[in-house]
Amino acid sequence: MDWLWGPKSFLICRPSASRARQAQLNYHDMKIKILLLLTFLSALGKVSTAQPLIGVWKGTSLCQIKNSPCHDESVVYHISKNGSGDSYQISASKIIDGKEDDMGTLNFTFDPQLNILVSVDSANKIRWEFKVTGKEMHGTLMSKGNLSRIIDLKKED
Repeated sequence: MDWLWGPKSFLICRPSASRARQAQLNYHDMKIKILLLLTFLSALGKVSTAQPLIGVWKGTSLCQIKNSPCHDESVVYHISKNGSGDSYQISASKIIDGKEDDMGTLNFTFDPQLNILVSVDSANKIRWEFKVTGKEMHGTLMSKGNLSRIIDLKKED
């Protein structure tokens, strides 16, 4: 503290330059810590989004087009990260005689705000969409504007 004579001969006290500098450093240090914490929480949110999706999902794919060659199926979906960002790959199989029969692989984009996986084939007018809720997914397959399948899956542990 520095003691100074103020107007009308009053003794006043003000923080010394070193104490003011220390307060400025503490404020700067606090800003850096908050920035690091926010960066960490942001990164943690991105990791936690990907981790629940990756893995094996099992369930049913029910045909919605009656009197067609389409059949209800027990299915297994293997979901993996596909590069960076919110891109995923789903390798789908149906169960025949207790064994997985590969049906193919599709690329999906995940919207973390809506918790939705989407794959669109514009040329063939096909849209796959899955709403992710914890360890469950509810999905639809739309073909040329018509509901073709309803898919319900649960993640295996």
